Amino acid sequence: MQPISTFYHRHRALVSTVGPVVLLLVLVAVFTAINPRFLSWINLFNLMRQSSILLVVATGISFVILMGAIDLSVGAIVTLVGVSSAVLMTQAGFGALPVALSALGIGALCGALNAVLVLKFRLPSFVATLGTMTIVSGISTWISGGVTVFFRSPELTWIASGALVGRVPNSGVLALMIFAAASFTGARSHFGRSLTAIGGGGVTARLSGISVVGTKALAFITSGLLCGTAGLLLVSRTSTGTAHMGDDLLLQAIAAVVMGGTALSGGSGGVHRTLTGVLVIAVFQNGLNIAGVHPYVQIMVTGMIVILSVTITLDRSRLAFIK
Repeated sequence: MQPISTFYHRHRALVSTVGPVVLLLVLVAVFTAINPRFLSWINLFNLMRQSSILLVVATGISFVILMGAIDLSVGAIVTLVGVSSAVLMTQAGFGALPVALSALGIGALCGALNAVLVLKFRLPSFVATLGTMTIVSGISTWISGGVTVFFRSPELTWIASGALVGRVPNSGVLALMIFAAASFTGARSHFGRSLTAIGGGGVTARLSGISVVGTKALAFITSGLLCGTAGLLLVSRTSTGTAHMGDDLLLQAIAAVVMGGTALSGGSGGVHRTLTGVLVIAVFQNGLNIAGVHPYVQIMVTGMIVILSVTITLDRSRLAFIK
């Protein structure tokens, strides 16, 4: 064990970069051997459709984790947007465009609330977003009446399930476009570099002339906005709004981010790495579905993946900086 530990500490950056890619290739090979249908075009399009929502949420939370904070409200925001969209469609008579705009506005507003709690009231992001998650979940249950809200809207359904490019689902195309824009922003813009600097140390970033408060606020709002987008895609795909429709996304998004190589302590990694983590989670779940593994077992395994990913990527010398 000692040689393995020594190798890991010497080559931490290489392991965090190459490891997820190797794991992804191994999973593809294993599931293809179990069932050749895994690499069929039908399943690949289905995989893209399933992973698109997780990719959007994980991209948003990547900005927050990169600066050393956490956003526990992402799944609850997706749920609120999904439920409110279904209610606006069925009870208020809104069309697809007003519902889409409302979804983005609700997501951004929730992100702004998180920013105010963290930056204005100086609450730890864990506590602030945990409170927001509880409040938003309560609102979702209240406006839905605790029941599933069904609706029918071909225009809204087309947003997620339609196909502008061949047979590729619109949700997949939109998710990849959002990811590409976010990756460029995270790697090339002043905002992205500022997030990394803040994750490395807020005091140092402030002394370097970075607007720490403004950058953090924008990160939380971006996370909320992308959760609003994910909620719109989810409700468009299912044509239903339920009080717990986004619950699984929090754990999966965190797992995808840290598995992609962004440390939970912040300051290292980047948004561009999140895609690999999302693909690992999506391929893993899709392969288990094809193999007939019980969904509850999949949830337990996902939890173990989170623990393992954090154990590998977390820099314990910087635990004091987790905000």
